[in-house]
Amino acid sequence: MGTTAIVVATAWSAVTVYVFEVIAGRTLGADDFAPIGVIWTVGFLGFTVLLIPVEQLITRQLVLAQGDHRHLGSSLRPVGLVIVAVIAGTVGFVALTVERFFAGATAFVAVALGLAVARSIVAVVRGFLAGRRRFHAYAAAIALEATALVALGGLAAILRPTAVGFGVAMALAPLATLATMPFRRRPPAQEVGTVIQVGAATFLGWFVLANAGSQFILAGGPIVVGLLGGSAAAISIYFITFTLFRGPMTSSYNLLARVLPDFTEMARSGANDRLDRWAILLGVGGAVLAVVFAVSAAILGPWVIEVLYGAEFAPTRLVAALGAAGVGAGLAGLFTAQIFVARGATRWLALAWGAALVAAGLAVWLIAGEPIVRVAAGFVVGEVTALAALTAFAVAGTSR
Repeated sequence: MGTTAIVVATAWSAVTVYVFEVIAGRTLGADDFAPIGVIWTVGFLGFTVLLIPVEQLITRQLVLAQGDHRHLGSSLRPVGLVIVAVIAGTVGFVALTVERFFAGATAFVAVALGLAVARSIVAVVRGFLAGRRRFHAYAAAIALEATALVALGGLAAILRPTAVGFGVAMALAPLATLATMPFRRRPPAQEVGTVIQVGAATFLGWFVLANAGSQFILAGGPIVVGLLGGSAAAISIYFITFTLFRGPMTSSYNLLARVLPDFTEMARSGANDRLDRWAILLGVGGAVLAVVFAVSAAILGPWVIEVLYGAEFAPTRLVAALGAAGVGAGLAGLFTAQIFVARGATRWLALAWGAALVAAGLAVWLIAGEPIVRVAAGFVVGEVTALAALTAFAVAGTSR
């Protein structure tokens, strides 16, 4: 129920992001578009590392309280602190790098503030909608934000064709999610199921650490390639290849809202056998996906990238296979992690991703070859290690 709507909305969102980037890129040109790419990246990291845990904490608490917002009281302070951290980090980064990345346009500091506040609102909105099982409204929130982004981008191209204008469009678009009326009053629940006790601060703290590790493995590769002495071309090849391949993972963040409520109900009712079966199924499925993706990418990956971006961006078959294999394992790990979120056991998420970081680092250090090959190998080793650890922790019952 609602899954199809979320899938369709996610696909629409992916298309509109591309359309927005095309409008902005063609309007501004490569040089003037750079600030948009930077602030987009900063916003993405702030959302995936810090705000997705906020969304999922709210979702979990509302599912356990049958949608009654009064049971969010103990979560308000840690949620507020995380949101303040997002705002401070986003605004601080832009303020400190305004000359380096934003051509000295101090207006981007205000854009950063608006973007951080708006994306924080989105996390809370989506948490309320998923926690109350309003999945069609959740899908509508995704579609509304995406549509607003393109509409406002078009207006910026006509009325204010500058990087700041497109930045303002990015900051305003998320506010469209408020049209779903996520905070409307509803009758209080007559009976509230047994809540799996977990402190909100502890929950968020471990979750943020886990997400920081996972996002570094997922998105930090180009930086590591550069630090290892890789050429500018190698950095670009890695960035293009892995950004394209990880599309299924980044798109799947929206689908977590459909999975987490059901897993939370299983955890609350003590249906641990069902959760264990899901962990095994996801672990095996991730291994199969890794192999299928690797073979497919080795055959088609370089050709697809050459067609889309030009021959100079095409990776070797080995790099393509490694990247795709890591995505296959990572996609399964993303959903396996929801078992730990449902159980309130985010400490085990942090341990799994800590082990993955160590394994990835060792792979980069020990494997011989060009920097791009070493980092690609580290990526797949990290994702596979995380999936294996998550599966083992879930089945062993350590997270219950």
